[in-house]
Amino acid sequence: MKQRPIIFNTEMVRAILDGRKTQTRRPMEPQPHQHWHPFSAKAEWYTPTVIDKKGFYQPAKNQVFGVSDEDQGFVSPFVAVGDQLWVRETFADCGSRLTYKADKDDGAHCVVKRWTPSIHMPRYCARILLEVTAVRVERLNDISKQDAKAEGFDYPAVPGMGWKLNAKQNFLFSWDKIYGNRSLNPFVWVIEFKVISTTGGAA
Repeated sequence: MKQRPIIFNTEMVRAILDGRKTQTRRPMEPQPHQHWHPFSAKAEWYTPTVIDKKGFYQPAKNQVFGVSDEDQGFVSPFVAVGDQLWVRETFADCGSRLTYKADKDDGAHCVVKRWTPSIHMPRYCARILLEVTAVRVERLNDISKQDAKAEGFDYPAVPGMGWKLNAKQNFLFSWDKIYGNRSLNPFVWVIEFKVISTTGGAA
């Protein structure tokens, strides 16, 4: 079992804490060629793993059968099911304790002089620990409405916008704001998780 950091913005941290978010999608790097399909071979996901362009699952070794100059291999960056992800989020040190931007203000937010961006959060300040329960690959625009809800986008309107969208539209709208390539319909890693702990962090 390994632990790795993962960054979430404030709204998504709130969704995790509320129990509304149990999935996250991240772009595959590098992207497979457009004709590759991850489900052309019937096999269960296991990691660490290499998937060739035909969808066959191979052990992650330097010399992998089926992965050559003609075949592309891909390794999940989130390692194995059962591994843990500690959440990096925006926070601040109030002197006696830490406060997190995703939390309701209990009086600590007003004394914060400067918020520390999530990317700079050290491990000992993290309070949220997740366990990876599943990993798979799919095309971005293939996300179902149910999975969009599991991404934490089951709210009626995009903040700051004047129209209401469904969960899938909200998710894709947010993806465009972060990555800006929805029209390319990229392959993405789909990581499912459950919350282990929401306590921790030290001043």
